[in-house]
Amino acid sequence: ILATAFSTPLSHVNLRANAWKIPNAGDKKAREKFGALDGKTVYYEVTDTSVVLREATPAEIKELENRIIERRTVKLPPANLENPRFAMLTRMRGKDVTSYGTKAANLGEIVTANLPGVRVPAGFGVPFHYYQRHIVANGLDKKIAALLADPTFKTDSAWRKQALEQLRTAIATAQIDQATLDAIYKRVRIKLGGKGVFVRSSTNAEDLPGFNGAGLYDTFPNVVGKQEIGEALRKVWASVWTLRAVDEREAFGIDHRQVYGGVLIQIGVNATAAGVLVTKNLYDPADDHSYTINAKFGLGMRVVEGQKIPEQIIFDPTNDGTKIISRADDPVMLKFDDKGGIVEIPVPPGAGVILTEPRAKALSTQVRAFIPVFTHGQPLDVEWVLEGETFWTVQARPFVGG
Repeated sequence: ILATAFSTPLSHVNLRANAWKIPNAGDKKAREKFGALDGKTVYYEVTDTSVVLREATPAEIKELENRIIERRTVKLPPANLENPRFAMLTRMRGKDVTSYGTKAANLGEIVTANLPGVRVPAGFGVPFHYYQRHIVANGLDKKIAALLADPTFKTDSAWRKQALEQLRTAIATAQIDQATLDAIYKRVRIKLGGKGVFVRSSTNAEDLPGFNGAGLYDTFPNVVGKQEIGEALRKVWASVWTLRAVDEREAFGIDHRQVYGGVLIQIGVNATAAGVLVTKNLYDPADDHSYTINAKFGLGMRVVEGQKIPEQIIFDPTNDGTKIISRADDPVMLKFDDKGGIVEIPVPPGAGVILTEPRAKALSTQVRAFIPVFTHGQPLDVEWVLEGETFWTVQARPFVGG
């Protein structure tokens, strides 16, 4: 990746660069310097202070192809397509990844650990069973099989992009089973108080050790009403087939036919601020204690998009030490619209600092409490929201990268 605009270490583009283990740099004049290489296979090397970018030799291209083949070791959790239960997070454990996907199962593991001071918004999973039933009932399984069997799918990126757009439209507009939607909406009303909800992807091809899938699938915030939930649900199912998701799975040798779209429906927290915490110092690999935390006022989508500079700090929970990397430069924030969805409003004058030392300590303490829940041994990548002075954990997964 060679960007012409600044992007923070915890943006989705940088998380994916780390997961791919590919060079990632920024240069405002990159188009002028390297435009002649467009369309060519290149040798690209990035250090802390320099960038090497030139046309690759045949020997270098062959070496890369061999490394890609060796890297394809990602194993997906097996999928249980028979389970029809809309399980609450309070009834979900890590083993339920086979029915509800990794995002939901990881949060369920945290919730069921019942740790003091750890807060996760209430929610429930819509298992793979309903994704598969929607696909089969509308004849889309045949469309998917034909698409994947067509040799053009792998050789022509423009054709693949158009074909995937048509497939997503077909999934998102196909008739949803009304009894299923009624049951989901009933659970939203009874178990989640009928409030606006986040309708989130929870596939079996994300949040895995070696493959975090950051930003591949879609989430819809503050969804209000039965029909609106039905639309969001189908769009999340459709996002299994985004071009970015298909291309990244292809790069990791994942069989698309074994990928299933689960959905996590959670109470929406109308965040004062939100962001990402990684349980390591991304700026100093020798530092074994500190966490890297990014934050922005309002909802957190722009933090992971990396389009604006967030507030960034390094916080050491062993001695409450704080190192400021940057303060947020975005003059606007995202908040819930009373009618559903989100709106962009100005950051209030004098809003001040998000990651004060007491807040950084409270957030880090909450995260430290649930680290033992995960047994993969990798640092965690945690998405959080702040409501007033209360922190909520909304996602936790292995941090994939350097």
